Amino acid sequence: MNSIEKNRYRPAAASDPDQLAHSAPERSATVLQRLKSFNTFWDDRFEDLTRETWLKTTYRDLSAGLVVALTAIPMAMGFAMAMGLRPEQGIIAGALACIIGRTWGGSKYQVSGPTAAFIPIIAGLMQKYGEANGGSFVEAHGFLVLVSAIAGVILMLMGLFGLGRYAKLVPNSIIVGFTVGIATAIALTNLESILGIESFNELLGEDEDIKGGMLHNLTQAFSNLDKINLWSVMLGLMTFILTKGLLRISIFIPAPLIAIGISTALAATVLADKGVILVRDIYGSIPNNFFVFTPPAMPDITAGVVADIAYFVAAIVFVSAVESLLCSSMADRLAGNRKTPFNPDKEFWGQGLVQIITPMVNGFPCTGALARTATSIKAGAVTPLAGYFKGLFKLTLAYYIAGYLELVPMACIGGILLWVASNMIKVSEIKEVFGHNRFHAVLMVFTAVMVPATDFLTGVLAALVIYFAARRFCDTPAVAHKAAEPIEPAAKLSTPATAALNFDNVSVALALRGEDAGLLRYVERLAELGIGKTFYFVHVANPKDAAGDLLERMREAVQQRLAAKLPKARVHYRLLHGPNRIDALVGHSLEAKSDVTLLGHRPDRSGQRSLARRLAMLGQGSVWMVPNGSNPEFRRILVPIDFSASSAAGLSQAAAIARAAGVGECSAIHVFVDDSVIRYEEHDAIKRGEEEAEFARFVVSADTRGICVNPIYEEGIDATRSILEWAKRLDASLIVISTRGHSRAAAVLLGSTTTEIMANSAIPVLVVKHDNDHAPIRDVLLANRYWQRHDPRTN
Repeated sequence: MNSIEKNRYRPAAASDPDQLAHSAPERSATVLQRLKSFNTFWDDRFEDLTRETWLKTTYRDLSAGLVVALTAIPMAMGFAMAMGLRPEQGIIAGALACIIGRTWGGSKYQVSGPTAAFIPIIAGLMQKYGEANGGSFVEAHGFLVLVSAIAGVILMLMGLFGLGRYAKLVPNSIIVGFTVGIATAIALTNLESILGIESFNELLGEDEDIKGGMLHNLTQAFSNLDKINLWSVMLGLMTFILTKGLLRISIFIPAPLIAIGISTALAATVLADKGVILVRDIYGSIPNNFFVFTPPAMPDITAGVVADIAYFVAAIVFVSAVESLLCSSMADRLAGNRKTPFNPDKEFWGQGLVQIITPMVNGFPCTGALARTATSIKAGAVTPLAGYFKGLFKLTLAYYIAGYLELVPMACIGGILLWVASNMIKVSEIKEVFGHNRFHAVLMVFTAVMVPATDFLTGVLAALVIYFAARRFCDTPAVAHKAAEPIEPAAKLSTPATAALNFDNVSVALALRGEDAGLLRYVERLAELGIGKTFYFVHVANPKDAAGDLLERMREAVQQRLAAKLPKARVHYRLLHGPNRIDALVGHSLEAKSDVTLLGHRPDRSGQRSLARRLAMLGQGSVWMVPNGSNPEFRRILVPIDFSASSAAGLSQAAAIARAAGVGECSAIHVFVDDSVIRYEEHDAIKRGEEEAEFARFVVSADTRGICVNPIYEEGIDATRSILEWAKRLDASLIVISTRGHSRAAAVLLGSTTTEIMANSAIPVLVVKHDNDHAPIRDVLLANRYWQRHDPRTN
């Protein structure tokens, strides 16, 4: 490996909208050319959907859409009710916005939908023009349609004239402060839902002006403490804890839906007579005819109305522009997008159409949803098809369960919104701003206080005025951050670093077909390197085949290739019987105490590859999968690591193989997820330092046998793809990955990088079994310390 490849740290695709905008072909295009490209539906966003991969890609998008739909339904209901709208409006808004956004938007991955940032804006509008001030719900929603349509036209014009890059002018500190302020307001203004106050109609939160109304809301809540329903408090807190805990385990768990389902079942049975307030007590029945046309409505023109139009239009444009670009850039980075980046101008065009169409069909303004986009990517989304599937699944599910949604306790909705608010505040982003400089730290704190204390636009605009007026004098460059110094560990990890550095008992599964030649050539090389003392050549026989003929064929094949390499006393031939090949091989590995089992396969046969994955999951020993035609020379070895004791054992084994083969080095790759959406220039240097320090602590826990280990640090959400790309880039001849051998249930629920690598690797893969056991879900969760994981973003 050359020096350039050593100690690599490479974040994924660039996430600066300014850079992306200049790289987009539309930057130099005319308005007419942009208009044509904006209305081209089948474009570069679908470049990963090819003839060769369309089936697999469509399946990934389908599953991602289902996962997001299951998570989004209760969140959309909660957002709608917090805005003073009806629950079903959240469902239609989320589904329709996603479909429109994926049709005309500029990002491959972004999922549009209701977001928490819109809550104070829309709630303020609905309160001011609704029943609380002498109007009606229909009139207020009609006025919302009007201002949203105007905002949509402005967004479309911004995209058409190439103004997408200017959204980047909003400093990170104001965005973080705005998010913290909104989260605080959401948490405090929804206390009444969790407290279960009986006079809910009057104290719901729509009876006070959102501008400066937070203190009034708290006063109302605390002045009615005698009306608190403790059963509602229990349901709200249980919803919050269940949602938070389940999502830390796996994003494939529809945590909000499960939490609400359990709470609803309790409210309908054991708590039926406890006075728990339900959705239907406030909103009546939830219809399943979601699509209701709502035309724009203009109140009587006054100076106040004109001012309100300007206020709400500016607010919708600001939130749509900033959040959609943040979401799109985050999506490209999380997905490791190496191809066409998102187009900010086209994204503005799509967001404009979302704001025009969605509110007219019984919805409300929506924008790019960071949480649902991240979940979609983690669940495997590749193209905009995932957004279409999400919208269709959401509508279909809601249609059939609408009758049950009205039975949801309001306390559960409060618990969901409390979870949303708690996860909007990202400690890592706050630290990022504080570490940048004092000026931005002050801006962040100012915005975070002003937004809930006054109103959304007043707080943000005041912060922007301060920023542009004072940045020349106060915005000093950030202090250069040195890479973190490696810290010597107090004690080595509890890794059996010297265990199984050479495999003594080697089992070789023969298919008695043409691909055995390549596998035997590989075994020959292992024998030359001194790997293996006893070899078992096995074949799972069909009961109809003659045992004597099969044994003779095995002996001939082995002797013809390996007669000079393997003394006969150390070679055994066995026929295995049983209806299930995996059970037969697992039984043999236990009986023979095999340290490793080798399996070969042809590229056009998936059976052996699947067999190897199952054996790695269920068997006791290690598994060495050898594709047909693999080069038996160990030129470069790549070792995926996660800084755990298990991966230290894998690195030890790789070092032992490298030393035996006379290779002086191997590469260790750590693929990490950095969920910081807000980033300054120094972010990558800080993260690199953290990675280097962690690797320095880790590498001393492995027995590297004097082999040079070159670390590679790669940011990306798809560890399998990153590892296989680096294997190809390095021209690696072997991937060595350690595993505890997840059970099938754990692999399905939590995912398994090991099995995915085995399913897609074109080069041999050695799966080193740590602790010689397969771990059930409980042990995997305890080993991963899931309760200490970061919460997934919710806005």
